[in-house]
Amino acid sequence: MTFKFLTDEQNQVLTDSIENYRGHISTIETAIGAIVVGQKYGWRVLRMVHSANTMKKYEKAIGLKYEDICPESTEYSKRNIGFRFAQTIGKYWDVVMGRQKVDRKAEIDNGEE
Repeated sequence: MTFKFLTDEQNQVLTDSIENYRGHISTIETAIGAIVVGQKYGWRVLRMVHSANTMKKYEKAIGLKYEDICPESTEYSKRNIGFRFAQTIGKYWDVVMGRQKVDRKAEIDNGEE
């Protein structure tokens, strides 16, 4: 498997990680799925949706950092309720870390305010 949006080196790291992975298959499966979602929505939305510990677990499983392989944000990022709210108040990390509570912060909708 290769992804066109990854470099040859990144594709090799991912392939090696998949071939050598040991652990619950849902971890590597979700980690790979997050690459695809991160390409469409950006790594900032991934950080909004997953805890810091979960992101570290996924990055360890795939051998890559999402910030290195996904755009920071895209035109689709605003469809995430938490991301859109964080942009409105200008406090992204407060929303990510839960210091600013947002109902349904991990949900995707049509992007309207």
